[in-house]
Amino acid sequence: MAHHSKTAFTFGPEFGVRLRRLRERRSLTLRAVAVLMDRQNAGAHVQLARLERGRTKYPSFNLIVDYLRACGAGFEDLLDLLNPHTSRRPVLKEKGDVAVAELLKSLPKAEQRAMLRWERATTDRQEEQAAAAPGKKRPKAETDQARVFRIVWSFIHANWNQVFEQKLYETMLKLKDEVPRSQRRNACDHARRFFSILTRHYQRESVKKSALEQVERRAKGDGFSTRVVVALLGAASEAYQELFDTGRLDWEPSPEEIIKRRGHAPKVEKTEIRLEMDEARPGIVYSKTLGLIHALAFQAVDARLDELKLDYYYVKQHYYAWIDRLIPIADEHGTGSPEWQAEVNATAPKLHDEAIAREAAALVANTFDLWKAKLPPRPEAGRTESG
Repeated sequence: MAHHSKTAFTFGPEFGVRLRRLRERRSLTLRAVAVLMDRQNAGAHVQLARLERGRTKYPSFNLIVDYLRACGAGFEDLLDLLNPHTSRRPVLKEKGDVAVAELLKSLPKAEQRAMLRWERATTDRQEEQAAAAPGKKRPKAETDQARVFRIVWSFIHANWNQVFEQKLYETMLKLKDEVPRSQRRNACDHARRFFSILTRHYQRESVKKSALEQVERRAKGDGFSTRVVVALLGAASEAYQELFDTGRLDWEPSPEEIIKRRGHAPKVEKTEIRLEMDEARPGIVYSKTLGLIHALAFQAVDARLDELKLDYYYVKQHYYAWIDRLIPIADEHGTGSPEWQAEVNATAPKLHDEAIAREAAALVANTFDLWKAKLPPRPEAGRTESG
């Protein structure tokens, strides 16, 4: 006997009522339909009666096709009943929705719906990405248990990574003179492989040791020194030991924690990104301060031009463009440098009034000299590959 899932499609009473109407439209009896279907055994019309009453939940496809043919009907006569079922999510996905909802049932209804929408979108996006790359191996259909596990595991993994990435960041700071910028990500990836092996369950310790040694060989093959490889393994080991000692290896998020973040696990900044941000921060602060000085110089010249009634748009635009050139020269060489003087001598005569132009240049110089003490140390142009 065929096994049918509780969530499988069933041929309900509404379909039976529709079939009976199609039969009566042709003024046919059940016995006449059975004959037209070439089902002339004694109980054939009884089987059709059960079908029309909706008592045959899983009729064969052949039975439905032959019935429609006998009544001069087609599947288009049933589409309005079938479409609501075929437009629903697949059975496996619906079971997953139920399982996720069960995980979150202790939370407010609005929060449950928001979480379920996010999780559905995540699942559907994964399938769309897989469909967009048909050459790649398609992932297996995700069961309801797998969907719940994926949500919970993302939080567990983020919890572990918070500890690990901090240890790795501290280690990479110590190794910054030994690991080139171009190799940072590769070094961090080797450390993550170490950490993944340490947090994975192995039935035999020898298998774990072999896996760690394989990553060590691969890292050395990529050109990393023994000291660097040992430090990367040490960062992973320290993180694992801290998680073990504090019991966080066995931690699981509560439904409240999951719903609070709408199902999104806490984002953990990767070490290589933190290092890049550390290096970029002085440049960002310097640029913001220089931009402030630029705005103050702009304001001073603009106010003076207004005093002189030089409020013509095109006249002001020439001065504004000149300030954009003067500030970088002042920053690079200083306002008393030959480069600054050469720029003033070359441009001032070209403007509508040389005296006013030189006065404007003096205002820019005074503003820059007044505020240059606020500039932080000038950032390096860029670290070398070996740095």
